[in-house]
Amino acid sequence: MRQRLFLVPILFLLAAAFCFGQAGALRDYVGLISIHYHPDVVNYMGKFRDAFEKKGYSNAAKSIDNYLKGLSGSGFIYVAPDGTNYVLTNEHVVAQSESLSIVFEKQDGSKISYDRLRVLFVDEEKDLAILVFDGGIKPFTQGLSLSTVAAEEGADVFAAGFPGLGNAAIWQFSRGTVSNAIARIPKDNNSDETLGPYVQHTSQIDPGNSGGPLLVAVQGVPTGYAVVGINTLSATRRQAANYAIPVDQVKTFIAASLSTEPVNERELIAKKADDFLKGLNANKAVYDHIAAFLSNNCTASNAEYAISELLDKAPKSVMNDIDKTFVNDPVNGMNAAVAWNIENSMRSKSGAIKISLDSIEPNDKGGYNIVFNVNGALVRSEWIKEYGVYRMDTYGDTITGNKTLLEDKQKKKEQNKNLRTEFGFGIYAGYAHVFDYGSAFNASLIFAGSSPFIYDIQLIMGQKGYFQLGFDLGFNIPIRTNGLAFMPFGMAGFHYISTDATKAGAEKFKNSFDSDLNSSFSFAFGLSLKGGLMFTTSAVPGLFGQAFFNYNLTFFNSNIDNVPIVGIGIGYAF
Repeated sequence: MRQRLFLVPILFLLAAAFCFGQAGALRDYVGLISIHYHPDVVNYMGKFRDAFEKKGYSNAAKSIDNYLKGLSGSGFIYVAPDGTNYVLTNEHVVAQSESLSIVFEKQDGSKISYDRLRVLFVDEEKDLAILVFDGGIKPFTQGLSLSTVAAEEGADVFAAGFPGLGNAAIWQFSRGTVSNAIARIPKDNNSDETLGPYVQHTSQIDPGNSGGPLLVAVQGVPTGYAVVGINTLSATRRQAANYAIPVDQVKTFIAASLSTEPVNERELIAKKADDFLKGLNANKAVYDHIAAFLSNNCTASNAEYAISELLDKAPKSVMNDIDKTFVNDPVNGMNAAVAWNIENSMRSKSGAIKISLDSIEPNDKGGYNIVFNVNGALVRSEWIKEYGVYRMDTYGDTITGNKTLLEDKQKKKEQNKNLRTEFGFGIYAGYAHVFDYGSAFNASLIFAGSSPFIYDIQLIMGQKGYFQLGFDLGFNIPIRTNGLAFMPFGMAGFHYISTDATKAGAEKFKNSFDSDLNSSFSFAFGLSLKGGLMFTTSAVPGLFGQAFFNYNLTFFNSNIDNVPIVGIGIGYAF
């Protein structure tokens, strides 16, 4: 009896040591994937961070800081029957990568790193990616085994990977049970569509576990564990509700990735175009749908300009939504910004999107040109094959990859700033001709209200004692072009007018010797109607010229006729 009591803890310790050793062996095959980004992404991500910080979106700015560190997710080794080495992970883990690294950490803390991995193939819908080693090297003679049976509810499962802890990622091996072997989850809160099926389980999953394996204990395989799924997401506001892509879908993906069977490219691109159009019929914003169709190159080469447009033009609700996307994943945030620009260009003035397929033709880049009829206008888009999937690379004149667009925009902004078509106030002086009275000096103080409204205080003094002072209210319409701006304006107001030699008074003076019958001084009030043109140049910020025609409808004194005035002059706006 006493021997049995000693035997039980000994067996327990041996079993624990065995499991510990088996779990430790997993470290040889489960690694931390890090992204090396496209140079364009690295160059302008800092600008995005500064722009978001300036606009008050500090969480998005912090997320970009973390993004630039390149820590992405987890992946594991798969060795094909022919001995070729691959890494399996999630598609979202490797998005926007130019190349990738994977690091394996031993129990003693030593690390083995492999660089310059590249993406071979992806399945966007299933969120799966397969990577190949640089130069086709084969550092592994075996990888993790794929389970021959599907996960069963109530079964013990284990998750392995590298979730983040602060600014680092550390190894984590956790245990749980399968709570739903065929879970289907809503695509979004407003849709009856579902995603899946997934293996829902309770093993601990944290950001960074994405792409890592979900395992079951199996005897007779390397490490003692077989892959029953690939961890891909966790439910929010739920406790221990984590989801993995089932092993049967992983096997199907591998077979498609490594298949040498010929592919009907025309059918692939036609289906892609059809899927793209279907998602645009939703009675809501569709930039999240468009984002899923963008190539990595499209996002990398257009994101800087697209985010600049987004910050300048997007409604607050859109900006807040994309800010949240940036916080969760800057890659998806960039995709959303580019996609919003495409959606914005698609919408008519009424806000509707009326779009249909016009034609699909191969192009000289090895891809296809798809022409859409958008609100009655033909718009061409270019599609390329990226990781075995057709994706949009350009769209019309909106998303072209033209890096001068942002430079042109900044130049235009600077020109518009220097043109000062919107100003606080201006001082103006010049020459005027008052019909029947002759030459005059004219001056104004011009004030800008809420665009396009302006108002002024005008003074005119000329021959024969002509004097006019009044207040006008009106509007102007700035027309900017290539460093020049023309501002047609129209105004109306009330003016005080006086003279010591009205036309009527002059005639009476000639025909009468009785000076008591004539007044040498007359005054009136007038309704002033004024129109003209202001013009300025960015070469001399603030300096402007003006030409106008002013017509006064006088009342209160019949000696002063209705007075037309023309004038020109220069001024300076502040």
